[in-house]
Amino acid sequence: MAQARSNFVLDVKKFVEEADDDAMRLDLGPRAGVVSSGVLLYSAKSGGRDAGAVEGAMASAAVEGVHAGNYERVVDKAKANLADMWASRVDGRVSVELGWWLANDAEECVKKALELRELCDELRTPREKLLFKVPATFRGVEATRRLEALGIPVHVSHVYCREQADAAIDAGATLVQLYYSRVNAWHKAKGILTPGTDPAYELVRDALARVRSTGAKTKIMVASLANVNAVKRVLGVDYCLVSQRIIDELAEMPAGDFVDAVVADARAVSPPPYAPLSEAEFRAACAKSPAKEEIEIALQRNAARDRDLIDYISEAKAGGGNA
Repeated sequence: MAQARSNFVLDVKKFVEEADDDAMRLDLGPRAGVVSSGVLLYSAKSGGRDAGAVEGAMASAAVEGVHAGNYERVVDKAKANLADMWASRVDGRVSVELGWWLANDAEECVKKALELRELCDELRTPREKLLFKVPATFRGVEATRRLEALGIPVHVSHVYCREQADAAIDAGATLVQLYYSRVNAWHKAKGILTPGTDPAYELVRDALARVRSTGAKTKIMVASLANVNAVKRVLGVDYCLVSQRIIDELAEMPAGDFVDAVVADARAVSPPPYAPLSEAEFRAACAKSPAKEEIEIALQRNAARDRDLIDYISEAKAGGGNA
């Protein structure tokens, strides 16, 4: 079975994007979940068992006298509420997005993580069940180093090149998330994907090699797995973020179809000693990979989702809600 080699995590964001309008609940599966503005908005609109995360935050804001314009506080409370609800329903951890407007501000990233952890502490959410999600910008990696030094585990996302992966691992990130199909698609679109090469595979292999050679605690997650063949290429990593369709397809395949070649290949790689990059060097490396474009797209997309959630809360208040 594939799950004997890697832990499978349901891609919650993909589930939300593809769900029917009348879907009533979010099935996380047994492994883990990611709390974001998009997921919160879906939960609130669906009216399922997770709708109370936003409703409860709105009610708390009213009791505390949070003024109407401070919707960020309501969103933070909603994130903490949903993280607490999910923490009791998954075997693994719940990753809480800090907010994409903080992607290039290490100081504010650290501050937000501390605030969210405090809100979760008030709910008595087990700290060991939580991660805080930060994009792999230069400042995001800096925030990761500081948070991990404080004992706050970080999930570094949007890693598309070796320089990002190396920096996040060196910063002590608890989890690093790579993107398989998007990496290869970018190389193909740029006309630099030559026959017989697999840049995404090499990125995963080299990240595993870096973890192995340094003894880092970092776990590797691979996302953007477009099909079963992509999953089979990276089996052996700690986590695969996949759609329900792929989980179902894998369940039908015989055990003999799965090997963990990427782990064996990583053992044969001896990465050079880590050399920290300046911010200019880091940005240049991102610009030569999918990272720069993908992070900019993600910033815009997630900013839009943040606005949609705030609009929902604002409209609920205007309609007689609790905010």
